[in-house]
Amino acid sequence: MENTNTEANAVAELAKPVEYLGRGQLVAINANYKVSDLEQFQNGRNRARGVLKTPSFEDFKSYVLYQQEEGPHSPIFVDHKNVSATAILNYYQESFDQGHCDHKALLQLEPTVAWTKLQNLKDRKLSQRDFAVFLEDWVSVLEIFDANGGLIGGAEALNAVRTMQIKSSTEVNSDVGNTYERRGRLDQVDAQSSEAKTPAYFHIHDSAYVGLESRLFVLRLIINTNDDKPVFALQIVKEELLLDEIIQEFKQKVIDLLPENPVRIGTFLA
Repeated sequence: MENTNTEANAVAELAKPVEYLGRGQLVAINANYKVSDLEQFQNGRNRARGVLKTPSFEDFKSYVLYQQEEGPHSPIFVDHKNVSATAILNYYQESFDQGHCDHKALLQLEPTVAWTKLQNLKDRKLSQRDFAVFLEDWVSVLEIFDANGGLIGGAEALNAVRTMQIKSSTEVNSDVGNTYERRGRLDQVDAQSSEAKTPAYFHIHDSAYVGLESRLFVLRLIINTNDDKPVFALQIVKEELLLDEIIQEFKQKVIDLLPENPVRIGTFLA
């Protein structure tokens, strides 16, 4: 009798695999049925989806315009951390509040050689030899200044770095009276070079990312004298402000590129 009931239940489920619940778009589906997408066996996709990734402003523009054709203008989101812009090409869909949002165009600018080098070097501790090698390789694109703002020649700056030594001195002061005795000790450590001028700042003109305008970057030289040999480090002066200028310029270029599309700073996750 139990087997008969089981078979009867199976027949009933097969006869009515879907039960409409009458609440919005909710339906109850027989768990024994598997839904398969046969799109992979077709000659093409049911709808466009995918991501174009390009470093070119013009290729980004042409692809976005071609895909949206005469439809609504796709929203574009500018990622302020990665200097990239993403156009959601199927953000809008007729008869729906929103499309699938999985067809995109990504404009990802490439960093310049100089900017990549600076990012790898900034705040990194360099030995005297390593810093001298860096200076020798990049001296042709650097303007070098001393602590007083005076311009230094490349050869002079390189010699100053190579001949730099750590020198220390100690000064002891003593004050004696009938009822007291005071002593003071002052230790002074300096990084000194045989050259008259030691580099303190470096100027480099670069766009940071391919396609943007060239701007001035100022590098501050930090010399650590805690050890018996000098240790060097470079800092980008006002780096946060420079990064903000870069992203604002990038956003404006995207707006000028596609003036009909809404452009916002931020990222979009569907």
